[in-house]
Amino acid sequence: MFGCPEIPWSSQTGTEEQTTTTAGSLTPLLALIDSVAKSPVEYVVGGARLLGNDREIAAQLLAEDSMLLACGSAPALDWWRSRRAGGPSQTGSKLKSLEAIVSIAFGLPASEKNTDHIQGHIAELFWGRLIEERKVCRDGRSLVQAHPVKIDALEPGGDGLVVYKDCDDSLVFRLWEIKKHDSTNNVSATIGRASSQLADRGHQYLAKLVGPATLSATDPEIADLYDNMIELWYDRSERSGIGVAIGTSDHHAPGSHKSFGTLRKRFPEFTKATQTEGIVVAIPDFPGFAERVKEIVWSGL
Repeated sequence: MFGCPEIPWSSQTGTEEQTTTTAGSLTPLLALIDSVAKSPVEYVVGGARLLGNDREIAAQLLAEDSMLLACGSAPALDWWRSRRAGGPSQTGSKLKSLEAIVSIAFGLPASEKNTDHIQGHIAELFWGRLIEERKVCRDGRSLVQAHPVKIDALEPGGDGLVVYKDCDDSLVFRLWEIKKHDSTNNVSATIGRASSQLADRGHQYLAKLVGPATLSATDPEIADLYDNMIELWYDRSERSGIGVAIGTSDHHAPGSHKSFGTLRKRFPEFTKATQTEGIVVAIPDFPGFAERVKEIVWSGL
């Protein structure tokens, strides 16, 4: 890593190379604040000023991202976009197909999904957007690929897996656990629970992810990383690392690196701060924001 410039996450906008479909970028709307240089864990916190028009833009971005993930290139995505723009609703089997897709993450107006599950999905969408927009990390790692967010927050397994190329031109990876926090307890408790899940089940999460990846990887170097990823995890190799992301309301925002202390305790072999990462999106009224994203998604039915 020697010689790599430090690039604050707050400077990452993703506007030129953004891989998500909606124009615009989420990162500057959240006004992310980087951890101090001497923090044992590298993290960012932001979102406290997400109000007014910026809040609506963010909700629209995440609604679009969710439907893109759920529909892929299927025609249902165009049906949804057309209805959302004021066009007529679909009927018959087309409407039922669209409702089946929407119901996975958000339920339907006549059969609403548990709010905890919706908020968990929104936390994952925040993470997915921010990871895709951060093309270069503070330590010089450059984004190669990120596994897409799950469309069902209840689906068992790892929440996020990201591959980077470091300054030595080697491929490295980060395994993430993502949660929403709305408890009266300190956010550090949720971070601790996520850290424990990664420590106890990380090898299983990777085992579920890397098998299919070895079949689809076309780049020999990436294929080799997936071939060896579980062993690298067990060895706590310098090529591996973890991350915990939290979606919550602004009054739960962590005050210092101490909130991320369990990442270090559960993974003492990861000696570099950049091997243990954190993201906390702490916005005004996180539950209300999740409801707004749901409303936008439903408006396309």
